[in-house]
Amino acid sequence: MNSKLWVAPLALAAVVACRNLLNEEPQSFVTSDSFFQTEADLKSGVIAAYSPMRSGNLFNGWPWLSLELASDQVRIDHDEPNLETSGPDFLFYSTGSRGVTVAWRELYNMIFRANLVLANADRVQQWTNPALKPTYIAEAKFLRAYAYLWLTKLYDDVPLLLTLADHDNAAVARTPVEQVHQQVIKDLTEVEAVLPATWGSSDRGRATRGAAEMALADLYLWRASFLKRTAEWQNASDWAKKVIDSGDWGLSADYISTFLPSNKGNREMIFYVAASGVDSRSSTGGFVNFYFPRDFGLSTGGGWGAGHPTDWHYNQYQPGDYRKEAGYRSGGCRWDGYCVTAFKDGPLPWKYRPTNNGSDGGKCDVDIPLYRFAEAILIYAEAQNELGNSGVAVQYINMIRARARNGTGADNRPSPADYAGPLDQASVRDAIFAERDLELA
Repeated sequence: MNSKLWVAPLALAAVVACRNLLNEEPQSFVTSDSFFQTEADLKSGVIAAYSPMRSGNLFNGWPWLSLELASDQVRIDHDEPNLETSGPDFLFYSTGSRGVTVAWRELYNMIFRANLVLANADRVQQWTNPALKPTYIAEAKFLRAYAYLWLTKLYDDVPLLLTLADHDNAAVARTPVEQVHQQVIKDLTEVEAVLPATWGSSDRGRATRGAAEMALADLYLWRASFLKRTAEWQNASDWAKKVIDSGDWGLSADYISTFLPSNKGNREMIFYVAASGVDSRSSTGGFVNFYFPRDFGLSTGGGWGAGHPTDWHYNQYQPGDYRKEAGYRSGGCRWDGYCVTAFKDGPLPWKYRPTNNGSDGGKCDVDIPLYRFAEAILIYAEAQNELGNSGVAVQYINMIRARARNGTGADNRPSPADYAGPLDQASVRDAIFAERDLELA
Protein backbone atom coordinates (compact mmCIF):
# COMPACT_ATOMS: atom_id res chain seq x y z
CA MET A 1 0.00 0.00 0.00
CA ASN A 2 1.30 3.42 -0.92
CA SER A 3 2.98 5.21 1.99
CA LYS A 4 0.74 8.27 1.91
CA LEU A 5 -2.24 6.06 2.74
CA TRP A 6 -0.62 5.01 6.00
CA VAL A 7 -1.15 8.48 7.42
CA ALA A 8 -4.82 7.57 7.58
CA PRO A 9 -4.56 5.32 10.68
CA LEU A 10 -3.37 8.33 12.66
CA ALA A 11 -6.60 10.11 11.88
CA LEU A 12 -8.53 7.13 13.21
CA ALA A 13 -6.41 6.56 16.32
CA ALA A 14 -8.66 8.63 18.53
CA VAL A 15 -11.70 6.68 17.36
CA VAL A 16 -10.16 3.37 18.44
CA ALA A 17 -8.69 4.75 21.65
CA CYS A 18 -11.85 6.46 22.87
CA ARG A 19 -14.14 3.45 22.76
CA ASN A 20 -15.55 2.83 26.26
CA LEU A 21 -13.08 5.16 27.99
CA LEU A 22 -15.73 7.20 29.77
CA ASN A 23 -19.37 6.92 30.59
CA GLU A 24 -19.88 10.65 30.08
CA GLU A 25 -20.89 12.09 26.72
CA PRO A 26 -17.65 13.43 25.19
CA GLN A 27 -18.08 16.94 23.79
CA SER A 28 -14.80 17.41 21.97
CA PHE A 29 -13.39 13.92 21.42
CA VAL A 30 -13.37 12.19 18.05
CA THR A 31 -15.50 9.04 18.31
CA SER A 32 -16.89 6.61 15.78
CA ASP A 33 -20.19 8.49 16.00
CA SER A 34 -18.57 11.74 14.94
CA PHE A 35 -15.75 10.47 12.73
CA PHE A 36 -17.53 8.57 9.95
CA GLN A 37 -19.15 11.46 8.12
CA THR A 38 -17.49 11.59 4.70
CA GLU A 39 -16.18 9.26 2.04
CA ALA A 40 -12.65 10.26 3.07
CA ASP A 41 -13.43 9.21 6.66
CA LEU A 42 -14.59 5.78 5.52
CA LYS A 43 -11.50 5.34 3.35
CA SER A 44 -9.34 6.29 6.34
CA GLY A 45 -11.10 3.61 8.35
CA VAL A 46 -10.41 1.02 5.68
CA ILE A 47 -6.73 1.95 5.44
CA ALA A 48 -6.50 1.77 9.24
CA ALA A 49 -7.73 -1.83 9.06
CA TYR A 50 -4.72 -2.70 6.89
CA SER A 51 -2.31 -1.02 9.30
CA PRO A 52 -1.80 -3.94 11.75
CA MET A 53 -0.33 -6.03 8.94
CA ARG A 54 2.75 -3.82 8.91
CA SER A 55 3.21 -4.13 12.67
CA GLY A 56 6.27 -5.92 14.00
CA ASN A 57 3.73 -8.01 15.92
CA LEU A 58 2.34 -9.30 12.66
CA PHE A 59 3.78 -9.65 9.15
CA ASN A 60 6.64 -7.20 9.66
CA GLY A 61 8.30 -9.46 12.18
CA TRP A 62 6.29 -12.05 14.07
CA PRO A 63 5.80 -14.86 11.48
CA TRP A 64 9.46 -14.97 10.61
CA LEU A 65 10.49 -15.26 14.25
CA SER A 66 7.73 -17.53 15.50
CA LEU A 67 6.79 -19.66 12.50
CA GLU A 68 9.78 -19.73 10.17
CA LEU A 69 12.16 -20.62 12.99
CA ALA A 70 9.88 -23.46 14.06
CA SER A 71 9.98 -24.95 10.56
CA ASP A 72 12.52 -27.27 8.95
CA GLN A 73 13.57 -24.49 6.56
CA VAL A 74 15.08 -21.89 8.89
CA ARG A 75 17.39 -21.96 11.92
CA ILE A 76 18.52 -19.25 14.32
CA ASP A 77 21.95 -17.67 14.09
CA HIS A 78 24.26 -19.44 16.54
CA ASP A 79 25.30 -16.12 18.10
CA GLU A 80 21.73 -15.09 18.94
CA PRO A 81 21.74 -14.42 22.71
CA ASN A 82 18.02 -13.74 23.21
CA LEU A 83 15.98 -16.80 24.21
CA GLU A 84 12.74 -15.00 23.32
CA THR A 85 14.06 -14.74 19.76
CA SER A 86 15.70 -18.15 19.46
CA GLY A 87 13.10 -20.14 21.42
CA PRO A 88 10.88 -21.08 18.44
CA ASP A 89 13.86 -22.72 16.73
CA PHE A 90 13.87 -25.23 19.60
CA LEU A 91 10.06 -25.34 19.79
CA PHE A 92 10.31 -23.56 23.13
CA TYR A 93 7.00 -21.81 23.78
CA SER A 94 5.00 -20.91 26.83
CA THR A 95 1.62 -19.24 27.23
CA GLY A 96 3.45 -16.01 27.93
CA SER A 97 5.78 -16.21 24.94
CA ARG A 98 5.60 -13.16 22.71
CA GLY A 99 5.28 -15.41 19.69
CA VAL A 100 2.11 -16.91 21.15
CA THR A 101 0.39 -13.72 22.25
CA VAL A 102 1.19 -10.93 19.79
CA ALA A 103 -0.45 -12.48 16.73
CA TRP A 104 -3.70 -13.01 18.64
CA ARG A 105 -3.72 -9.39 19.77
CA GLU A 106 -2.81 -7.88 16.41
CA LEU A 107 -5.17 -10.02 14.35
CA TYR A 108 -8.06 -9.05 16.61
CA ASN A 109 -6.96 -5.43 16.31
CA MET A 110 -7.31 -5.89 12.55
CA ILE A 111 -10.75 -7.47 12.99
CA PHE A 112 -11.94 -4.66 15.26
CA ARG A 113 -10.91 -2.02 12.75
CA ALA A 114 -12.66 -3.90 9.96
CA ASN A 115 -15.81 -4.22 12.07
CA LEU A 116 -15.63 -0.50 12.82
CA VAL A 117 -15.82 0.22 9.09
CA LEU A 118 -18.67 -2.24 8.57
CA ALA A 119 -20.64 -0.81 11.48
CA ASN A 120 -20.35 2.77 10.23
CA ALA A 121 -20.37 2.55 6.43
CA ASP A 122 -24.11 3.27 6.20
CA ARG A 123 -23.74 6.41 8.33
CA VAL A 124 -21.59 8.19 5.75
CA GLN A 125 -23.61 10.84 3.94
CA GLN A 126 -21.00 12.92 2.12
CA TRP A 127 -19.79 11.09 -0.97
CA THR A 128 -17.57 12.16 -3.84
CA ASN A 129 -17.97 8.80 -5.56
CA PRO A 130 -20.74 6.71 -3.94
CA ALA A 131 -19.89 3.81 -6.28
CA LEU A 132 -16.83 3.16 -4.08
CA LYS A 133 -18.90 2.27 -1.01
CA PRO A 134 -19.30 -1.44 -1.91
CA THR A 135 -15.53 -1.66 -2.50
CA TYR A 136 -14.70 -0.21 0.92
CA ILE A 137 -17.12 -2.63 2.57
CA ALA A 138 -15.63 -5.52 0.58
CA GLU A 139 -12.10 -4.59 1.68
CA ALA A 140 -13.16 -4.57 5.33
CA LYS A 141 -14.84 -7.96 5.00
CA PHE A 142 -11.78 -9.36 3.23
CA LEU A 143 -9.43 -8.16 5.97
CA ARG A 144 -11.68 -9.60 8.66
CA ALA A 145 -11.85 -12.93 6.84
CA TYR A 146 -8.10 -13.00 6.23
CA ALA A 147 -7.44 -12.35 9.92
CA TYR A 148 -9.79 -15.17 10.93
CA LEU A 149 -8.10 -17.51 8.45
CA TRP A 150 -4.79 -16.87 10.19
CA LEU A 151 -6.34 -17.17 13.65
CA THR A 152 -7.89 -20.57 12.94
CA LYS A 153 -4.65 -21.88 11.49
CA LEU A 154 -2.82 -20.80 14.64
CA TYR A 155 -5.36 -21.43 17.41
CA ASP A 156 -8.17 -23.57 15.92
CA ASP A 157 -11.34 -22.47 17.80
CA VAL A 158 -11.35 -18.69 18.31
CA PRO A 159 -13.94 -16.08 19.34
CA LEU A 160 -15.96 -14.99 16.31
CA LEU A 161 -16.54 -11.25 16.71
CA LEU A 162 -18.69 -9.71 13.98
CA THR A 163 -20.12 -6.61 15.66
CA LEU A 164 -18.77 -3.85 17.88
CA ALA A 165 -20.92 -5.19 20.70
CA ASP A 166 -19.09 -8.51 20.42
CA HIS A 167 -15.81 -6.69 21.10
CA ASP A 168 -17.25 -5.25 24.31
CA ASN A 169 -17.87 -8.72 25.75
CA ALA A 170 -14.90 -9.42 28.03
CA ALA A 171 -16.03 -13.03 28.60
CA VAL A 172 -16.57 -14.04 25.00
CA ALA A 173 -16.25 -17.78 24.36
CA ARG A 174 -14.35 -19.48 21.59
CA THR A 175 -16.36 -20.40 18.50
CA PRO A 176 -15.89 -23.82 16.87
CA VAL A 177 -13.50 -23.63 13.94
CA GLU A 178 -16.14 -24.93 11.53
CA GLN A 179 -18.43 -21.98 12.30
CA VAL A 180 -15.55 -19.52 11.93
CA HIS A 181 -14.59 -21.05 8.59
CA GLN A 182 -18.14 -20.81 7.29
CA GLN A 183 -18.14 -17.09 8.10
CA VAL A 184 -14.79 -16.69 6.34
CA ILE A 185 -16.16 -18.51 3.29
CA LYS A 186 -19.27 -16.32 3.32
CA ASP A 187 -17.28 -13.09 3.52
CA LEU A 188 -14.71 -14.07 0.91
CA THR A 189 -17.29 -15.38 -1.54
CA GLU A 190 -19.27 -12.15 -1.26
CA VAL A 191 -16.29 -9.84 -1.73
CA GLU A 192 -14.75 -11.84 -4.59
CA ALA A 193 -17.49 -10.47 -6.83
CA VAL A 194 -16.96 -6.88 -5.66
CA LEU A 195 -13.23 -6.28 -5.23
CA PRO A 196 -11.37 -4.84 -8.23
CA ALA A 197 -9.16 -7.03 -10.37
CA THR A 198 -6.23 -4.66 -9.76
CA TRP A 199 -5.44 -1.32 -8.12
CA GLY A 200 -3.38 1.58 -9.43
CA SER A 201 0.18 2.22 -8.29
CA SER A 202 -0.93 4.62 -5.55
CA ASP A 203 -3.01 1.86 -3.92
CA ARG A 204 -0.57 -1.04 -4.04
CA GLY A 205 -1.20 -3.74 -1.47
CA ARG A 206 -4.95 -3.34 -1.21
CA ALA A 207 -7.15 -6.42 -1.53
CA THR A 208 -8.13 -7.56 -5.01
CA ARG A 209 -10.45 -10.15 -6.46
CA GLY A 210 -7.41 -12.42 -6.84
CA ALA A 211 -6.54 -12.01 -3.15
CA ALA A 212 -10.03 -13.20 -2.18
CA GLU A 213 -9.76 -16.16 -4.56
CA MET A 214 -6.34 -17.05 -3.16
CA ALA A 215 -7.63 -16.87 0.41
CA LEU A 216 -10.46 -19.24 -0.50
CA ALA A 217 -8.04 -21.65 -2.19
CA ASP A 218 -5.79 -21.41 0.88
CA LEU A 219 -8.68 -22.06 3.27
CA TYR A 220 -9.99 -25.06 1.34
CA LEU A 221 -6.45 -26.47 1.06
CA TRP A 222 -6.14 -26.21 4.85
CA ARG A 223 -9.51 -27.84 5.40
CA ALA A 224 -8.84 -30.66 2.94
CA SER A 225 -5.34 -31.46 4.18
CA PHE A 226 -4.88 -30.53 7.83
CA LEU A 227 -8.53 -30.92 8.85
CA LYS A 228 -8.98 -34.04 6.67
CA ARG A 229 -12.12 -32.68 4.97
CA THR A 230 -11.18 -34.46 1.77
CA ALA A 231 -14.36 -33.38 -0.03
CA GLU A 232 -12.88 -29.86 -0.03
CA TRP A 233 -10.10 -30.72 -2.50
CA GLN A 234 -12.39 -29.81 -5.37
CA ASN A 235 -13.06 -26.37 -3.89
CA ALA A 236 -9.34 -25.79 -3.41
CA SER A 237 -8.77 -26.77 -7.03
CA ASP A 238 -11.59 -24.58 -8.35
CA TRP A 239 -10.50 -21.40 -6.56
CA ALA A 240 -6.81 -21.84 -7.40
CA LYS A 241 -7.72 -22.43 -11.05
CA LYS A 242 -9.82 -19.29 -11.04
CA VAL A 243 -6.72 -17.30 -10.10
CA ILE A 244 -4.66 -19.06 -12.76
CA ASP A 245 -7.23 -18.54 -15.52
CA SER A 246 -8.08 -14.93 -14.63
CA GLY A 247 -5.37 -13.38 -16.79
CA ASP A 248 -4.68 -10.86 -14.03
CA TRP A 249 -1.64 -12.67 -12.61
CA GLY A 250 1.36 -14.60 -13.84
CA LEU A 251 4.87 -15.83 -13.04
CA SER A 252 7.67 -13.30 -13.29
CA ALA A 253 10.14 -14.24 -16.02
CA ASP A 254 12.94 -13.86 -13.45
CA TYR A 255 12.20 -15.50 -10.09
CA ILE A 256 14.31 -13.06 -8.06
CA SER A 257 12.77 -9.99 -9.72
CA THR A 258 9.48 -10.84 -8.01
CA PHE A 259 10.88 -9.56 -4.71
CA LEU A 260 12.93 -6.55 -5.82
CA PRO A 261 11.84 -3.00 -4.90
CA SER A 262 12.59 -2.02 -8.50
CA ASN A 263 9.80 -4.35 -9.67
CA LYS A 264 6.95 -3.35 -7.37
CA GLY A 265 3.43 -4.24 -8.38
CA ASN A 266 4.52 -7.14 -10.60
CA ARG A 267 1.94 -9.67 -11.73
CA GLU A 268 3.19 -12.44 -9.44
CA MET A 269 2.44 -10.60 -6.20
CA ILE A 270 -1.28 -11.14 -5.60
CA PHE A 271 -1.46 -9.91 -2.00
CA TYR A 272 1.33 -8.31 -0.02
CA VAL A 273 2.28 -5.68 2.52
CA ALA A 274 3.49 -2.77 0.40
CA ALA A 275 6.37 -0.61 1.57
CA SER A 276 7.74 2.60 0.11
CA GLY A 277 10.34 2.96 2.87
CA VAL A 278 10.14 6.76 2.91
CA ASP A 279 9.79 6.69 6.70
CA SER A 280 9.41 4.22 9.56
CA ARG A 281 5.63 3.98 9.09
CA SER A 282 6.03 2.85 5.47
CA SER A 283 8.98 0.55 6.22
CA THR A 284 9.27 -3.23 6.48
CA GLY A 285 12.44 -3.10 8.55
CA GLY A 286 11.42 -5.87 10.94
CA PHE A 287 10.97 -8.30 8.06
CA VAL A 288 14.15 -7.25 6.22
CA ASN A 289 16.37 -7.11 9.31
CA PHE A 290 15.42 -10.67 10.26
CA TYR A 291 17.42 -11.86 7.22
CA PHE A 292 19.99 -9.07 6.85
CA PRO A 293 23.55 -10.14 7.86
CA ARG A 294 24.61 -9.29 11.41
CA ASP A 295 28.17 -9.50 10.06
CA PHE A 296 27.68 -5.96 8.72
CA GLY A 297 27.00 -4.59 12.21
CA LEU A 298 23.51 -3.50 13.22
CA SER A 299 24.50 0.15 13.60
CA THR A 300 26.40 0.26 10.30
CA GLY A 301 24.02 -1.27 7.79
CA GLY A 302 23.51 -4.79 9.06
CA GLY A 303 20.54 -6.65 10.49
CA TRP A 304 19.88 -9.36 13.02
CA GLY A 305 20.85 -12.13 10.59
CA ALA A 306 18.56 -14.35 12.61
CA GLY A 307 17.16 -16.57 9.86
CA HIS A 308 19.62 -18.92 8.16
CA PRO A 309 18.53 -21.76 5.89
CA THR A 310 18.85 -25.13 7.57
CA ASP A 311 21.32 -27.52 5.98
CA TRP A 312 18.39 -29.77 5.08
CA HIS A 313 16.55 -27.02 3.20
CA TYR A 314 19.67 -25.56 1.56
CA ASN A 315 20.70 -28.96 0.24
CA GLN A 316 17.28 -29.69 -1.27
CA TYR A 317 18.13 -27.43 -4.22
CA GLN A 318 19.71 -29.20 -7.15
CA PRO A 319 23.10 -27.88 -8.31
CA GLY A 320 22.52 -24.94 -10.62
CA ASP A 321 19.02 -24.10 -9.34
CA TYR A 322 18.72 -20.35 -9.92
CA ARG A 323 16.48 -19.95 -6.88
CA LYS A 324 19.37 -21.01 -4.67
CA GLU A 325 22.04 -19.06 -6.54
CA ALA A 326 20.06 -15.80 -6.62
CA GLY A 327 18.12 -16.25 -3.39
CA TYR A 328 21.00 -16.94 -0.98
CA ARG A 329 24.49 -15.58 -0.41
CA SER A 330 27.43 -16.83 1.65
CA GLY A 331 28.99 -13.36 1.64
CA GLY A 332 28.23 -9.89 0.38
CA CYS A 333 28.59 -6.12 0.61
CA ARG A 334 26.69 -3.48 2.55
CA TRP A 335 25.66 -0.01 1.40
CA ASP A 336 29.06 1.68 1.88
CA GLY A 337 31.08 -0.92 0.00
CA TYR A 338 32.27 -2.85 3.05
CA CYS A 339 32.25 -6.54 2.13
CA VAL A 340 32.31 -9.84 3.99
CA THR A 341 33.68 -12.76 1.99
CA ALA A 342 32.02 -15.43 4.12
CA PHE A 343 29.28 -14.79 6.66
CA LYS A 344 30.31 -16.20 10.02
CA ASP A 345 27.33 -18.50 10.49
CA GLY A 346 26.65 -19.53 6.92
CA PRO A 347 24.42 -18.46 4.02
CA LEU A 348 21.55 -16.00 4.36
CA PRO A 349 18.54 -15.17 2.17
CA TRP A 350 19.49 -12.45 -0.33
CA LYS A 351 16.23 -11.69 -2.13
CA TYR A 352 14.83 -9.24 0.41
CA ARG A 353 17.26 -6.38 -0.29
CA PRO A 354 16.06 -2.80 0.23
CA THR A 355 17.08 -0.13 -2.24
CA ASN A 356 19.28 1.56 0.38
CA ASN A 357 21.10 -1.78 0.97
CA GLY A 358 20.84 -1.33 4.72
CA SER A 359 22.03 2.26 5.15
CA ASP A 360 18.85 2.96 7.16
CA GLY A 361 17.15 -0.08 8.68
CA GLY A 362 14.10 2.02 9.51
CA LYS A 363 13.44 2.81 5.85
CA CYS A 364 13.12 -0.52 4.07
CA ASP A 365 11.13 -0.65 0.83
CA VAL A 366 10.79 -4.42 0.39
CA ASP A 367 7.20 -5.61 -0.07
CA ILE A 368 6.23 -8.59 2.12
CA PRO A 369 4.65 -11.35 -0.02
CA LEU A 370 1.53 -12.98 1.42
CA TYR A 371 0.09 -14.62 -1.72
CA ARG A 372 2.05 -15.20 -4.94
CA PHE A 373 0.89 -16.62 -8.26
CA ALA A 374 3.39 -19.46 -7.82
CA GLU A 375 1.41 -20.61 -4.78
CA ALA A 376 -1.82 -20.68 -6.81
CA ILE A 377 -0.10 -23.08 -9.22
CA LEU A 378 1.12 -25.30 -6.39
CA ILE A 379 -2.26 -25.35 -4.64
CA TYR A 380 -3.91 -26.36 -7.90
CA ALA A 381 -1.31 -29.07 -8.47
CA GLU A 382 -1.79 -30.47 -4.98
CA ALA A 383 -5.57 -30.47 -5.26
CA GLN A 384 -5.49 -32.13 -8.68
CA ASN A 385 -3.18 -34.84 -7.38
CA GLU A 386 -5.46 -35.57 -4.43
CA LEU A 387 -8.42 -35.71 -6.84
CA GLY A 388 -6.64 -38.45 -8.79
CA ASN A 389 -5.27 -36.33 -11.62
CA SER A 390 -1.55 -36.81 -11.03
CA GLY A 391 -0.65 -36.13 -14.66
CA VAL A 392 -2.25 -32.67 -14.50
CA ALA A 393 -0.48 -32.00 -11.21
CA VAL A 394 2.91 -32.81 -12.74
CA GLN A 395 2.27 -30.39 -15.61
CA TYR A 396 1.74 -27.56 -13.15
CA ILE A 397 4.71 -28.43 -10.94
CA ASN A 398 6.83 -28.33 -14.08
CA MET A 399 5.66 -24.77 -14.79
CA ILE A 400 7.40 -23.71 -11.59
CA ARG A 401 10.55 -25.64 -12.43
CA ALA A 402 10.64 -24.28 -15.98
CA ARG A 403 10.64 -20.73 -14.63
CA ALA A 404 13.58 -21.62 -12.37
CA ARG A 405 15.49 -22.97 -15.39
CA ASN A 406 14.97 -19.65 -17.16
CA GLY A 407 17.11 -17.96 -14.52
CA THR A 408 17.17 -14.24 -15.24
CA GLY A 409 14.54 -14.80 -17.90
CA ALA A 410 16.63 -15.85 -20.87
CA ASP A 411 18.77 -18.66 -19.45
CA ASN A 412 18.50 -22.27 -20.51
CA ARG A 413 19.66 -24.14 -17.43
CA PRO A 414 19.49 -27.92 -17.13
CA SER A 415 18.33 -27.73 -13.51
CA PRO A 416 15.81 -28.26 -12.06
CA ALA A 417 14.67 -30.76 -14.65
CA ASP A 418 11.00 -31.46 -15.30
CA TYR A 419 9.39 -34.42 -13.60
CA ALA A 420 8.78 -37.17 -16.13
CA GLY A 421 5.66 -39.25 -15.82
CA PRO A 422 3.80 -41.24 -15.17
CA LEU A 423 4.18 -40.89 -11.39
CA ASP A 424 1.92 -42.36 -8.73
CA GLN A 425 -0.07 -40.17 -6.38
CA ALA A 426 2.28 -40.60 -3.41
CA SER A 427 5.34 -39.66 -5.48
CA VAL A 428 3.61 -36.56 -6.86
CA ARG A 429 2.54 -35.58 -3.35
CA ASP A 430 6.16 -35.73 -2.22
CA ALA A 431 7.22 -33.73 -5.28
CA ILE A 432 4.68 -31.00 -4.51
CA PHE A 433 5.78 -30.73 -0.90
CA ALA A 434 9.39 -30.50 -2.05
CA GLU A 435 8.57 -27.82 -4.61
CA ARG A 436 6.69 -25.75 -2.04
CA ASP A 437 9.81 -25.89 0.12
CA LEU A 438 12.04 -24.69 -2.74
CA GLU A 439 9.73 -22.12 -4.29
CA LEU A 440 7.97 -20.52 -1.32
CA ALA A 441 10.86 -20.44 1.18
